[in-house]
Amino acid sequence: MYGSSTFGSTLRVCPRSTSVILFVGLLIPYAVLRSQEHDDDQEHEHLHFSHPLVTESPSPDTKIRFDYITTRSSNATREREREIRLEGEFAFTHSVSLAVVTPYIWRKNQVTPAVSGLGSVELSLKAASLALAERGILLGGGVTTALPTGNDAKEIGSSHIVGVESFLDAAYKRNALELVGFATLSSNFRRRAGEESERNLTFDFSALYRIQSRLEGLIEATTERALIGPESGSQQTFIAPGVKIYPFTNRNLMFGASVEFGTGVVQSTRALLLSAFYHF
Repeated sequence: MYGSSTFGSTLRVCPRSTSVILFVGLLIPYAVLRSQEHDDDQEHEHLHFSHPLVTESPSPDTKIRFDYITTRSSNATREREREIRLEGEFAFTHSVSLAVVTPYIWRKNQVTPAVSGLGSVELSLKAASLALAERGILLGGGVTTALPTGNDAKEIGSSHIVGVESFLDAAYKRNALELVGFATLSSNFRRRAGEESERNLTFDFSALYRIQSRLEGLIEATTERALIGPESGSQQTFIAPGVKIYPFTNRNLMFGASVEFGTGVVQSTRALLLSAFYHF
């Protein structure tokens, strides 16, 4: 999962993270079976939400997504960052999907040499309940694991730390309006001696309105608070207005753009997100 604000060895995590993964792993087969039992039910049970740009979608999808993100900061370092992300998601049923996100990053500033490299690849399991679909409500959750495919020396992802995010989401759809909210608790594991534990709590929100059949407008917000770690107590909030365009009537192909504005301690940071989706 990635609705982020600014835009080799066997995996070993602590018992707490293992419990989370096992819990979600037990829920996934149940959700798959429940969904298969209801495949022939009424169409309203197949409630689907249009994908936000910054916030993750609550609906399990089968899609390919490509993002280009450029981030600039007007502080003393004048940092500039460009990132491309390729995501592939496969929905086993209307209730369960698995996604893989691969990022590649270029970064430069006035203090350190320019660097580039592969970031931390993410694997995400997402589940959704259709129990309240006839009321336009979708409830769900899942777990995302950030693999150690990055580079510690370049500070692009990590080559040894594993990140685990557990998330819950709720969404409501009525006519042309779609509201989506996510709450995510993230932690890092497989730390080396001297490295601090980190835990962050993030809330993401998206309001989308279908202006016409091929045009949608969005306003999104994300706020992240450090609970444990070297930046404990600090908080970052971003606001992101955006637009989505469907060039064809079948709506399989979509293009989107969003501008992210930092507030408070990150008010000097701006980001531009350009996206292309293809839904199967």
